[in-house]
Amino acid sequence: MAMQYDVKSKHRSTSGVIYGSRTRLKGAILSANAAAAARNVLFMDNNPQAGTYSIASTTMTVTVANNLAAGDTIWMDFTSGSGVDGEYTVLTANATSFTVTTAASGTGNVNVYVTVLLEADSYNAVAYSILIPGEGILADNGIYVGLPANITATAFYG
Repeated sequence: MAMQYDVKSKHRSTSGVIYGSRTRLKGAILSANAAAAARNVLFMDNNPQAGTYSIASTTMTVTVANNLAAGDTIWMDFTSGSGVDGEYTVLTANATSFTVTTAASGTGNVNVYVTVLLEADSYNAVAYSILIPGEGILADNGIYVGLPANITATAFYG
């Protein structure tokens, strides 16, 4: 196998798009500082599903077409209302909606990233590298990274 010379990188300190077109995730460097509370970083296929949400007690119902199942991990980027951006675990799901647990309240709009390419935990303040073997992980629509506060990521793609 020949060496690949067209690998690129992008650094992010907040959640967002790493690359917006079809590519392969090749690796990453994660760094958390001691103040980081949530430590999971999600590299997602950049194909957000726009939906709405409403919250009753501690259960958020998100209305969006999906093929999720209970236990799936997703990243939600709230565009209105009081929802908190971050990683969520699906409690229940059907073809048009799903539920998660939350401490927020209210209603609003949300972009849901449902295809996890890579989930990484950063439970200490020492930066570390992730090397993905072979040709990398295919991201059909590009790469979105979900970052909790106080964690940065550099992604390598190509």
